[in-house]
Amino acid sequence: MDVTEDEEDEIKLEINMLKKYSHHRNIATYYGAFIKKSPPGHDDQLWLVMEFCGAGSITDLVKNTKGNSLKEDWIAYISREILRGLAHLHAHHVIHRDIKGQNVLLTENAEVKLVDFGVSAQLDRTVGRRNTFIGTPYWMAPEVIACDENPEATYDYR
Repeated sequence: MDVTEDEEDEIKLEINMLKKYSHHRNIATYYGAFIKKSPPGHDDQLWLVMEFCGAGSITDLVKNTKGNSLKEDWIAYISREILRGLAHLHAHHVIHRDIKGQNVLLTENAEVKLVDFGVSAQLDRTVGRRNTFIGTPYWMAPEVIACDENPEATYDYR
């Protein structure tokens, strides 16, 4: 596998986050990782083994629903389960930083699971703030993007 040092650090961070925090009903369970050897001339692949979420992502659900919209009680259920997963992470001083429909998966029993901890971060202290601009820009609040322009601002800057 040919990766830069930064990419290797990101991979290790994601695996460590999954090992520590995936034992919650709203985080996809991590089972392990392995390198899949490829034929000569092709890069080897890192495979993460996770809980199967056969119903797809919330994005898939919306796209496959008549009118591309969900019923209010579905939205309430999904939102509550996302917040339970985030509360678990936040209780351990972890911020996900990339919550979006593609990173929220459903099992075939309609269990809601958070995935993709590639840009998550561990806060060193309870009052710690992250001033880094990271995640998926299309899904960010304008005030978060504005923080990129003002280095002294935090996400709760007004």
